[in-house]
Amino acid sequence: MTQLQQQYIDYLLTHRRRPASVYAFAKTAGLDERAFYEECSSFAQLEAQIWADALGQTLGRITQDEVYNNYTAREKVLTLYYALLEQLKAVRSFAVFTLDREPPLFGGELLKPFRAKFDEHIKSVINDGVYSGEVNDRPFLTDRYADLIWWQVLFLLRFWAKDTSPDFERTDAAVEKAVNLSFDLLGRNLLDSAFDFGKFVLGK
Repeated sequence: MTQLQQQYIDYLLTHRRRPASVYAFAKTAGLDERAFYEECSSFAQLEAQIWADALGQTLGRITQDEVYNNYTAREKVLTLYYALLEQLKAVRSFAVFTLDREPPLFGGELLKPFRAKFDEHIKSVINDGVYSGEVNDRPFLTDRYADLIWWQVLFLLRFWAKDTSPDFERTDAAVEKAVNLSFDLLGRNLLDSAFDFGKFVLGK
């Protein structure tokens, strides 16, 4: 985390609002206003970058592990979720405060850079899952799998933000259940068998 990011988080959580202006923030933080604009163009962009950096650091750490690269798609998503939530603990108050201002279903401007990084990684994981047979390749649906996983991570972030259990035990359980459910749906299941049988009966 950069010095500017840390000083901004301190200000945001102390005052429970954004600074009135970049000039006012720079003066309070003892910074040159020019230094702020060299790193970002607005407070909104700075907040979004903090979120994106948290994910970037998480991905950088887990993908360097050779064990991770040999995981199944399900195990990779589980590992990502647990590692990301652990990373976010360091800025939990900031994460909760900024999430509260975002649209609940799809995420707003705050998470756009975060989602870009997330989607890139998840699509790679899904492609590996399709190649291995863990994820079923369905016409017109496979390209939407990343959207399903995105809605899932939004749900888990908000669940974690409201979790008051010791060491976020309920969130850990929610992660496991959510990932297992999603991969049960993404993998070959009863509906696929029924569809194949229907095509056979119809001679297609």
